[in-house]
Amino acid sequence: MKLKDFRWSTGLFLILSPLGAIATLAYYFYYDAFQWQTVALAVFMTFATGMGITVGYHRLFSHKSYEAAAPIRWLLTFFGAGALEKSVIEWSHDHRNHHRFVDTDQDPYSINKGFFHAHIGWLFVKRGTNGRAKVDINQVKDLWADPFIRFQHNYYTAFGLFVCFLFPGLVALAWGDFWGGVLIAGLVRVVFVHHGTFCINSVAHTWGKQPYSNRHSARDSALAAVLTYGEGYHNYHHEFPVDYRNGIRAWQYDPSKWMIWTLSKLGLARNLIRIPDEKILESKLEMKASQLKSGKEALEQAMEDFNTVAGEMKQTRKAYIKAQKEKAPVASELRSTLKRKRKALLAAYKNQKSRIREASRSAAVA
Repeated sequence: MKLKDFRWSTGLFLILSPLGAIATLAYYFYYDAFQWQTVALAVFMTFATGMGITVGYHRLFSHKSYEAAAPIRWLLTFFGAGALEKSVIEWSHDHRNHHRFVDTDQDPYSINKGFFHAHIGWLFVKRGTNGRAKVDINQVKDLWADPFIRFQHNYYTAFGLFVCFLFPGLVALAWGDFWGGVLIAGLVRVVFVHHGTFCINSVAHTWGKQPYSNRHSARDSALAAVLTYGEGYHNYHHEFPVDYRNGIRAWQYDPSKWMIWTLSKLGLARNLIRIPDEKILESKLEMKASQLKSGKEALEQAMEDFNTVAGEMKQTRKAYIKAQKEKAPVASELRSTLKRKRKALLAAYKNQKSRIREASRSAAVA
């Protein structure tokens, strides 16, 4: 990177803010200056701004995984700004390009340019240099059409700094700790949120499992999921980016998914996109078979039986959705049938997985 291409304001903040956060924590620990209300505020701001990114910037605005009521869109836009990761428009533009050009030179935070570049280095360069594209309005027309998002983008510096620092400072005035709000719930908190988010671009493209696809570098990382409110199941996300979930198993830590689901039950979110079970399991079987020398034969044999069950489930789901829309009396009966088909699908998946595993053993012996 040439010096003239360095993005001074962003670069200096990203370099100096961790040093400021360390100095702040050292001061507060040394002088025992923490107030529990301010610590609680810092925890709230961590989740509010972090989920402003995951629930808002990422799953709602970048991927349109669900639709949200206007007040929820405003809150996510407001608190997302406090993460100081740029505007909804700029963030979504970069992220859509990341998915479109993953692992290529046009990927703004390609892991192929190194761990440091993917984690934070890409933010140090000006747009239009070193593979970082300028914001193209044609790629984010849907977001420009939203007046509140457009306002946030046009006045982002003031907007973001207010939410990040001044807002928690003003809240902390209620118990006489303005500077605690600014420094603990503002500065220290934003550094933590920054590097949690950055781990998705670096850690989740370097370490972890690839249960759904190896066509890209994305990996499932439980550690990254904890740091980013569920975003760490990244191999799944890159394979099925429109799903409102990242952690699809009930036990996987994905509070962003739980938040979206809760909003839907409260009538504040709708049209949640969920990839069908048969499509997910099909990807897993293909991935297992692709790792075998005799993978093509094993996959063809396994998928033939699996797809029979998957096809039946798909037809039952279509009938159930149609009956629901028409409020037909058979809807409850079809729902029970769908549950039975789902169990059959899981059984078929386990059976075909065993066949692929056995093919793997046979190939190893041969």
